[in-house]
Amino acid sequence: MPTSPTTTAIKTFTRVHARWSALPSNLRLLTTLSFTTLALLAARFWTNYRRWKALGAGGLPYNLKGYLMNLFVEWKFAEGDTVGLGVYERPEGRFEKWVEAGEGERSAVKNGRFLKDGLRERGGVRARAKTFVIPQREKSVGEVDAGDEKIRETYLHAFDALHETNSNTTEWRTSVLERRGKALFLKPNMPLRTLDQQTQREICHIHDSDLSGHVTLSLADAREVVAKGWGERHRLSGTKFLPLGYTMMYIPRSVEEVEVYRRIFQAGVDYLASAE
Repeated sequence: MPTSPTTTAIKTFTRVHARWSALPSNLRLLTTLSFTTLALLAARFWTNYRRWKALGAGGLPYNLKGYLMNLFVEWKFAEGDTVGLGVYERPEGRFEKWVEAGEGERSAVKNGRFLKDGLRERGGVRARAKTFVIPQREKSVGEVDAGDEKIRETYLHAFDALHETNSNTTEWRTSVLERRGKALFLKPNMPLRTLDQQTQREICHIHDSDLSGHVTLSLADAREVVAKGWGERHRLSGTKFLPLGYTMMYIPRSVEEVEVYRRIFQAGVDYLASAE
């Protein structure tokens, strides 16, 4: 008579249990701890992967390969502090390409001011970007308030108008930094500084997923934006991947704040277009 699957399973379990019981107690404890640790690490990895996916696509493949690339870049290159102001005053200690530029260019990048009249302090609790490196976002897709449609429309309209205001120096193209979405670029005939080469002429973009964005600014303007609470650095700013003035813009909280962000984006246009 054939042995039933249940009987086979019971016999297998009995043999395994007998062998397990025969092991020294310290070896059983070590094995249990090892499997428990691996299970916890796997659960944490999967949870963080899902959180990364919830940010939406941007910059890297939108799959497990992209997440592993994000982890590698974070481990190898990323900075942890994105709101400290000292790097803007001593860029030679943080900006990898600083030594490649001449004294005149360094002075223009460090001291140039294109934010007319400065910025006011942003009220409320300071926003912060999610901890992931690529993509950098303030909110995941599920956290975005769908009721702020008026803010979205006003903001995107103001962003679209940037090219009309700066048609002699800019053009629209697909973002090379995000690898998707519309971005404003410096025209190919315009000069570009050595310290801004990593932008590949991309000035700014807005993320469709949550309305955060990025812009390259002079270091003086970037410091102003970060100090007043309107944005923070990218975790790769100042590395071989991005200029030190590459700054993330937080999500506008009101229609009134849209004008502040428009001014910041315009400062980015004026800065990149000022190279000689």
